[in-house]
Amino acid sequence: MDDLKFSIDDELFRVSQRRQPTGMMSYEFAWLNGPDNGNYCFTVGFSVAWSDPRAQRTPEQLMDSARGFIEGFYVPGGIGEEDFPDHIPARTRGMGDK
Repeated sequence: MDDLKFSIDDELFRVSQRRQPTGMMSYEFAWLNGPDNGNYCFTVGFSVAWSDPRAQRTPEQLMDSARGFIEGFYVPGGIGEEDFPDHIPARTRGMGDK
């Protein structure tokens, strides 16, 4: 899979498929306009082999993963509030297209 780039509520992501040293599949989500000056990433991994079709995700499924992550990030008591209290959503700061 080529890298996938998309926007969810003005939050910009690039997703790369990765084979872990164990041979398992994972997807790395780079949050391009997220906290830590756009250096924040998270990974979604699977306990099935790279070659197993169950490890493959569609662009829509990957976008749903990002959507769920940012929803949880911004809720009261979420990662954002706890670990990045000065970070505000891209939509609020007008940074969706940067």
